[in-house]
Amino acid sequence: MSDKLAHCLTVAWGAMAPRKALSVTEWADGHRVLTGKQSGERGPWRTRRTPFLEEIQDCFSTNSRVQDVVVMKSSQVGITEATVNVIGYIMDHAPTPMMVLMPTIDARDSWKAQKLNPLLTDTPAIRDLLGGNRSRDAANRQDMIDFPGGVLFLSGGNSPNSYAQRSVRIVIMDDLDRFPPEVGSEGDPVKLAAGRTKAFARPRRMLVSTPTVAGESLIQREWLKSDQRRYHVPCPHCGELQPLEWGGPEAAHGVKWSKVEDNILSAWYVCRACRREISEHQKPALLSGGRWIATHPERHIRGYHLTALLAPVGLGPSWLDLAREWQDAIKSPGTLRTFVNTHLGEPWVEQGDEIEPTGLLARLEDYEEMPRPLIKTAGADVQKDRIECTIIGWQSGEEAWVMDHIIVPGDTAQPETWARFLEELSHYAPDALAVDSGYNTTMVYEFVSKLRYAYAVKGVPGPGRPLVEDERARRQRLRRQRKKGITVHMVGVDQAKALLFSRLKIIKPGAGYVHFPNDPSFDDEYFAQLTAEKLVTKIRGTRPYAEWVQSRPRNEALDCFVYAHAALRLHGGVPLTASAGKISLDEWSRG
Repeated sequence: MSDKLAHCLTVAWGAMAPRKALSVTEWADGHRVLTGKQSGERGPWRTRRTPFLEEIQDCFSTNSRVQDVVVMKSSQVGITEATVNVIGYIMDHAPTPMMVLMPTIDARDSWKAQKLNPLLTDTPAIRDLLGGNRSRDAANRQDMIDFPGGVLFLSGGNSPNSYAQRSVRIVIMDDLDRFPPEVGSEGDPVKLAAGRTKAFARPRRMLVSTPTVAGESLIQREWLKSDQRRYHVPCPHCGELQPLEWGGPEAAHGVKWSKVEDNILSAWYVCRACRREISEHQKPALLSGGRWIATHPERHIRGYHLTALLAPVGLGPSWLDLAREWQDAIKSPGTLRTFVNTHLGEPWVEQGDEIEPTGLLARLEDYEEMPRPLIKTAGADVQKDRIECTIIGWQSGEEAWVMDHIIVPGDTAQPETWARFLEELSHYAPDALAVDSGYNTTMVYEFVSKLRYAYAVKGVPGPGRPLVEDERARRQRLRRQRKKGITVHMVGVDQAKALLFSRLKIIKPGAGYVHFPNDPSFDDEYFAQLTAEKLVTKIRGTRPYAEWVQSRPRNEALDCFVYAHAALRLHGGVPLTASAGKISLDEWSRG
């Protein structure tokens, strides 16, 4: 066989031989080139510098069975570069349709210019794939990149059009917490994006973001559904595997520092097991010996938490940098929140005034005898399928004796439900009743118009609003409303809630104290609803402000109490007369 023929056969065999299956990490280490435009380090990509990214990006390798990946992270830990590795791998090694969604079109354009374009123009494998000059054309196209075997859609996630008429196998949503909670009238952005992958077997989805506020954060919501992996590193002294945690000055482990006056001079890490110090220069060995460990291995969604404490030396903030930033951050809630979100990669838990509901169960009383109430009021909350109402007897100093909480099931758009509510209410003969007019408004107006002691009310938030308007302002407004056939009384719900929560903290019966009967209606669910909100301090710009935030889905018991209190004030308050003896609960309920 001649040399030429042997060469031809070798080339032909090489062309026919199956392509070697690579992982994303193997592809990135062999092909990816970093430029100064996108990274602090130029030259070939080296996964060993950020070993905690290997497992995350390899979830998208052809032999991986993972379908859903959630990454809750601090800023500047390399995860964006890992997503670019995934995109390059798919384009070159496992072509398929994919889509990258950023919060807005502007965010997409910025990300593409700084992160994606260098991949298209400076990584030889991708540049050659797109045909040299075509790589420049692709870099100049903002919304779509066509490549052999697939297509890459680039969109802003705040518009329903971004999700329409696109079927892809892979979806990457970056900076998820900056997406709107709902996209127009279409609904949840995560579900909309997932819907674009239904046409493909074994689709893959990746959600990435720095978290924001606990309870409102989309990435936290998705991460809580995952197996919740944290990167555990071995202590160089005792070998204990542990996630790097901030700890803080009060904790026995975590980042610690020394300072002279207000100047932090050095920082180190204290092992949670042996309590020995770990220096920053030992971090490369820590990271290379680390591994991801799941908190909930039984769950199929992969969830990764990345903190800036893992940042490699020279590629992110050092422990000393973080200690100094912490010292500045604790001076205000706004800067502390930024530190928790962007450096620790954790959602900010807003601190506020709240009541522990289980503690109120200890206040239940047997109402064998009680002072005869000077006035009785009721507050009703209207839902689609029920009316809930709390009835309260009041003594001097607005000492409250809660008598009952009734629930009348039924369609509140039907008169029969309101007739049954009136029948139930008549057993208590309240002096005043306030009914929330926020739902089924017409039925509420019709109901209260037939009862001389009933008020249609509407809760209005705002720290400066009184519980009810003063008499003069209320008369002026009602005069205008009556000309239109409407009589609605505004209730300052912020002040009402603040008053209730302050009174629930009173421990001695007397003025302002709230009594609860030892009755099946007043169980743990009732008190959970009564305390379902808390007053938190939020930041708007640089200025703090207080806002009531609902911490659980149902809060009807709280609303009913607020409206019963409003009914008392609308009726003129507690009469200035002495209590007329004692009365039993049965006598009270008979009016």
